[in-house]
Amino acid sequence: MSRLTKILLALTIVNFVPGVLFVSGIVGVGKFPGLYATFPVGVTLYGLFLISRMLEKEVAAFDAEQRKHEDPATPDHHPEPVVPLHGHEHHEPIKA
Repeated sequence: MSRLTKILLALTIVNFVPGVLFVSGIVGVGKFPGLYATFPVGVTLYGLFLISRMLEKEVAAFDAEQRKHEDPATPDHHPEPVVPLHGHEHHEPIKA
């Protein structure tokens, strides 16, 4: 996991767990009803964490593919020459 993904996961836990406690009524909010916002903030951060996690995999796959195409030693850049078989140098159209 990258640094950003770890930060998003930490912020998700820090907001989601207290948010569940506040919304369920286990912990009383009292004079601070703004604390109810921790639950939706935690859920939003969790969504960002999941997106970041998926993009990490896609970026890694893309980078590997780009390295493969940039490397001049790969067989994709130097295909074997096609040598015509004896007697097949000139192709006539096939008539049905």
